[in-house]
Amino acid sequence: MIRVKLKAWTASFRFPTFQSGYQPTLPVPPPSTIQGVLSAAKGEPVYLTEIPYVGYVFRSSGIGLDLEKIYALGKVETDIMKREFHYGAELYLYLPDEWEKHFKKPRYQLLLGRSSDVATVDEIKKVELAEKEAPLGGTVVPINLGLPGMIHSLVVEYDYSSVPRRAKLVKPFVVLPFPRTQAERMRQAKKAPYDPELNIGVYLRRWSG
Repeated sequence: MIRVKLKAWTASFRFPTFQSGYQPTLPVPPPSTIQGVLSAAKGEPVYLTEIPYVGYVFRSSGIGLDLEKIYALGKVETDIMKREFHYGAELYLYLPDEWEKHFKKPRYQLLLGRSSDVATVDEIKKVELAEKEAPLGGTVVPINLGLPGMIHSLVVEYDYSSVPRRAKLVKPFVVLPFPRTQAERMRQAKKAPYDPELNIGVYLRRWSG
């Protein structure tokens, strides 16, 4: 298994339900963002359900608020919208070994959200993760895992064979921010592959299951 570390100045992950006048960011990337990163690295559409396993952990230094000018569809008038974004973003991807060649030389730009949220590959490292009781976070997990948190219906992958793209698979998930306090670490603990460098459990899964 390899662990790919991506870094970006900013990152933004839109909530499934858009709120007019204010656009919050999800605390972690949805699975569809991971699909986009893998597709950009490989240079062709990638489907998470066809990969043996994919795990990811996201963390950032904090969340900021930006003011953005928008144009209403079909109108000349503009409006100002508040938009949240992560800063000092780091995304760790846990992938089968064959993905190393794609991240050593990505085909297209790697994005953590919008076109301005450009990420770079900071490190590619082979890792072996032993299972232990550890907190999960910086990711999304199935509801049946029994962990508390925000529940959202998220796109797992898009079908890129049609224009515009359409959602191919949508599932409900518990959204788990990266734990920052001991209370959060205890509340989000489960037996899972453990990354000692990040002191975090990694939820590895086949996304079709």
